[in-house]
Amino acid sequence: MRCIALVLGMLVMAPGSLLGQSLFNAAGLGSPSEPLDARTRALGGVGIGLQGSALLGSDPAAAAFYTLPAGFLTAQPSWVEFERSDRAEEGTFQGTRFPALGIAYPTVHSLVATLAFESFLDQRFESSDPSTITLDGNPVNVDDSFVSRGGISQLRLGLARRLGRRVAVGVSAARYTGSLTRRAQRIFHEGVDTTSVGAFQSGGFWSYSGASVTTGGSVFLGNVAHLAGSLTWSGALDATATDDTDGASRSYDIPVQLRLGATAVLAPGLSVSAGLARADWSSVDDDLRSGASAGVVSSYGFGVELSRASILGRSAPLRLGYRKTDLPFGLKGGTPTETVWAGGLGLNLSQVGELVRAGVEVALERGERSDSALSEKFWRSTLTVRVAGF
Repeated sequence: MRCIALVLGMLVMAPGSLLGQSLFNAAGLGSPSEPLDARTRALGGVGIGLQGSALLGSDPAAAAFYTLPAGFLTAQPSWVEFERSDRAEEGTFQGTRFPALGIAYPTVHSLVATLAFESFLDQRFESSDPSTITLDGNPVNVDDSFVSRGGISQLRLGLARRLGRRVAVGVSAARYTGSLTRRAQRIFHEGVDTTSVGAFQSGGFWSYSGASVTTGGSVFLGNVAHLAGSLTWSGALDATATDDTDGASRSYDIPVQLRLGATAVLAPGLSVSAGLARADWSSVDDDLRSGASAGVVSSYGFGVELSRASILGRSAPLRLGYRKTDLPFGLKGGTPTETVWAGGLGLNLSQVGELVRAGVEVALERGERSDSALSEKFWRSTLTVRVAGF
């Protein structure tokens, strides 16, 4: 993808305007767009080890606890402030994405089938940089722009099952899908004779394909603890270029991802949770263009949940959490990190006994992403709507 070098140079060297959910979307294959629901976000989780039923690609065994057909949708707006490390530029932007939607359906022999559409890597990014160049010995004003629109998603099918009262297992298979359109362009201001040079434009279109498999399990230690783990294996991620694209087709090795999580009950209605995730992206490093890098990344988080809280007579669990994670791709050889403090609550709109038939969950995060070149401070809100028994 030949025009990546242009945008990397614009990011770390020249002032200009920048748009997207994160500036780190321009590095490598983009920034992770994790398909986590609002409860997981509020508890600082890495996507595994929370009590109760859940439809998460990172925790396939959690779907085994659905007793009725269920569906969910998650939306996530964010507001970002950015600043370059040399303080030559700062600004704000915002965006909204829908990281996950899915359904779970209990079938025969205690099997629960799942279908979900999830985000994976976000590559949406825009930048522009007005500058002056010399043409035929005269200074000329130009506008350089770079637009990246697209990303990588996953269509996931899964099966989960409880083995007795204390053990659950699950497996899912996902197909990578998505596309990317990128364009780098130089426009000369009016009144400039460009007959000897002409405007410059480069870019193209790539479509993504590939597959992954996730297996996981969980075990209950009486009524006081819940342990879970999962492993995700991926085949190559293929980026296929169209015939008229200024760049070749590429193939990337997506790493094995390991996740571990646990929840402990401290008292009736009060629990703490923690999680850990790790993946080695360094095998992708040789496939990236100059200026971007990839390495080993790890994530950890923990949270506290007060499940017996209520609002106006309705159950409304309260949650607090913290999370720190590495981003797989950096702009200048370093490993960017993201740290987040989070809080949130759930509101059960329709409940029969312990069975929640409809509910809304909200999380609000205050975080920071940074490396040696850039820093971002952001507010991120996550809203998940759930229904069951339809």
